[in-house]
Amino acid sequence: MKQNITLSPTRRVVLGTSLAAGAAATLVACGQGKSSDAIPSATGTEYDATDLSKLPVLGTTSVTVNGHNYLLYRPDEKTVLAYTSVCTHQGCKVGTGDSKNFICPCHGSEYSKLDGSVTQGPAPKPLTRYAASIEGDKVKIYL
Repeated sequence: MKQNITLSPTRRVVLGTSLAAGAAATLVACGQGKSSDAIPSATGTEYDATDLSKLPVLGTTSVTVNGHNYLLYRPDEKTVLAYTSVCTHQGCKVGTGDSKNFICPCHGSEYSKLDGSVTQGPAPKPLTRYAASIEGDKVKIYL
């Protein structure tokens, strides 16, 4: 003789499943949590950052605009990426680095030139990104 047994989920199973689903939805909604994920819009005050001739494709330079230091990277003919040069670890000035990363000389933090994310700590957060553009023979930054 067969018995039909129906098992009801325990409170722990229901709660665990709900938490897992909620965490997955949160991760999808938040992306990877990098503050520089979004491309900044060209709003704010426009400044000449440098002459285009001083920033070749795959080149990096450090500039001072309106009394603050910024890092510029040109990944291709039409694009310039701009970041603060202030390390998120202890505020040291980040240098132009190597071919892939900006490097802070104080404690060795490294940041991706493509998105400002931390590629090597101890820095806790990515570099702040600013809108930048190429206009004629000038590189512009928007602050």
